[in-house]
Amino acid sequence: MDGAILILVFLLGVVAIVLLTAKLRLHAFLSIFLVTIAMGLAFQLPPTELVKLMLQGFGNVLGYIAIITLSACIIGEVLDKTGATLTFSNSILRIVGRSRSPLAVGLAGYLLAVPLICCDTAFIMLSPVASSLAGGSGFPPSLLAMALAVGAYTSFKLVFPACPLFPATIFGADFGKVLVLGLLTSIPTFIVGMLWAYRGRSELNGGQIGVQSYEELRKKYAKLPSALASYAVILTPIALICIKSLLDGVIPESDIPRVIFDFLGHPIIALPIGVGLSFRLARGASMKEINSWVSDGIGRAASILAIVGAGGALGSVLQGVGIGTYLGKIIVSVGVPGVLVIFLVAAAIKTGQGSSMVTMVTAPSIILPILPSLGVSPVLASLAVCAGAMISVHANDSYFWVVTGFSKIDVPTGYRRLTAVTVIQGLVAIAAVILFGALLG
Repeated sequence: MDGAILILVFLLGVVAIVLLTAKLRLHAFLSIFLVTIAMGLAFQLPPTELVKLMLQGFGNVLGYIAIITLSACIIGEVLDKTGATLTFSNSILRIVGRSRSPLAVGLAGYLLAVPLICCDTAFIMLSPVASSLAGGSGFPPSLLAMALAVGAYTSFKLVFPACPLFPATIFGADFGKVLVLGLLTSIPTFIVGMLWAYRGRSELNGGQIGVQSYEELRKKYAKLPSALASYAVILTPIALICIKSLLDGVIPESDIPRVIFDFLGHPIIALPIGVGLSFRLARGASMKEINSWVSDGIGRAASILAIVGAGGALGSVLQGVGIGTYLGKIIVSVGVPGVLVIFLVAAAIKTGQGSSMVTMVTAPSIILPILPSLGVSPVLASLAVCAGAMISVHANDSYFWVVTGFSKIDVPTGYRRLTAVTVIQGLVAIAAVILFGALLG
């Protein structure tokens, strides 16, 4: 098929995904899956070859992501049901101080959104905590809501194994390097977001966060788990993954420490270790309750995995028709830096259809065939997708309505404060990614 026709079909397919998810509200799995079939037939692939490519892409991506996603969602459920989320908030508040309540709330949101793989849920779960802190800190409740929104959004988009898991898997990136560089990228992104939240203090007066008080929330738990046990659930898997990455190329593969950490530090082992540690928080719960939490976590993961699998099928079909060759030539001739191409593709998809998960799967699936011609490493490409997907939260994103609804911020203020800060954070994030790319060569 002529290259121009390939690109036309490709662009129409991307537009179709955006319209189906954003305008018709069709579930992302069905949207991506149906468009993939239509694109494959339009590319004139033989039906048997199309089915083969879709099965290959669907299975290859899920085979790696499934265990990690399921483990993270189970951990998030256990943290919620045992009250570990309140333990996080209380420990951070003791360190930071009530006079810096917005920072404490922002850090709590940052910490919780990673295992939940959802900034919406993290915001809702911590809203009563933010509301109670507003009562005695002298800060407007809506300011604490914005700080919480910034913290949860930053880590959700940039810290593995939340959103970075998906582009990193599709691009075949080193998870340890994605984790470390994602953490480093998140630091200036978080700081700028918090400064923006404080800057808008005069505009964020009044409001009411949450639907129940902190005291009501606290009564749900007979005894909160210790800070040490709670933090171990999240930090242990991260530490194991980082150690594995740091040992690569430093210690010979045959050495015992390298063998041990190559095993324990692999994400499909490290995350289940976190699941095991999370059960220590539930010592007073019955096995029936724990199994119920596990089932809830699996249920949350199922929707994520369906979208990821469909995205894998899309990427496999695009690779199969060789569209990367044509797109690569066009991009190289224009002269736009490869990392900015990746960033802009992700930003356009996120802004157009609103869903972070759809963006995290669709953007790398589109970029994968042309990645070699862009001259960007899989690690930096993964983080460029994450930075682009930060732009922007507005009316087609559920997070916009969660934040404005719970904090009683009106829509115009939501655009001036929340939408604006996500654009600023995305630009800071891509600047950090470009800087790391220059430093690391």
